[in-house]
Amino acid sequence: MPIQSEWRTFTGANGDIRAYVAAIEPVTEPRPTVIVIQEIWGVDAHIQDVAQRFAAAGYVAIAPDLFAENGVRPNELNEEMLKEVKSFLHSIPHPAWFNPDAREAEISKLPNERQETMRAALNTLFGFLDPSKSEMFVNILKAAADYARNTYEKTKNMTVTSVGFCLGGALSAALAVNDQNHAGAVVFYGRPPKERIDEIQCPILGFYGGNDPNITNLIPAFEEEMKKLDKSFEAIVYPDAQHAFFNDTNPTYNARYARDSFAKALTFLNQVTAE
Repeated sequence: MPIQSEWRTFTGANGDIRAYVAAIEPVTEPRPTVIVIQEIWGVDAHIQDVAQRFAAAGYVAIAPDLFAENGVRPNELNEEMLKEVKSFLHSIPHPAWFNPDAREAEISKLPNERQETMRAALNTLFGFLDPSKSEMFVNILKAAADYARNTYEKTKNMTVTSVGFCLGGALSAALAVNDQNHAGAVVFYGRPPKERIDEIQCPILGFYGGNDPNITNLIPAFEEEMKKLDKSFEAIVYPDAQHAFFNDTNPTYNARYARDSFAKALTFLNQVTAE
């Protein structure tokens, strides 16, 4: 059966929400939802492809556009501009990404006609990554979960899970904290929550790279806290994997680990949606 996908807009508590939705059609019965949560590159072609992979496995995949405010994405972060931003950032040293002065020095090396648009795009992008935006992102994801669980005809009254990558990995765990009806969360190399861990009611499965210490070194403490609270958390660390090893458009992509983690994620989701 073919996978059909579309951009849908629905209303949340704080305004309209834009999301990419993929599902096998035609299927008449409701199916469980996987909320696919973007990296810093937005709901790009890769995230859309990942959503289609989960749709092919029998879920309805919903990927909310976290950069769309009230359903509209800033022009500075349109699809073509995000491609340019991704290419630019992968061409400069990674520490320069998050250092404004170092980033500006790299921008100054671009042709004059590209500098201003790149500067505006990067300022907008990294503005969205400010920790103060976390609550807004979680509210968007909660609204998507409520929409899937209570309104959307293809998923109504079915379980809702999440899978997130990097930024989205942290948000997948945050959704487990904030959505008491969440059935399960998969985290790909995302930072674990530091607070309200006792409020997590669902199992969490995490995938991490041994060569990604900024994230992976945070996991043992979270694992210990989850164990102390008698909550379900499994961490799988691939010894020589780097950050973003699942993203096949990224220079750190590792086909072996991407294949293994996807199979394990599907097994986990099948278990938690069957309970």
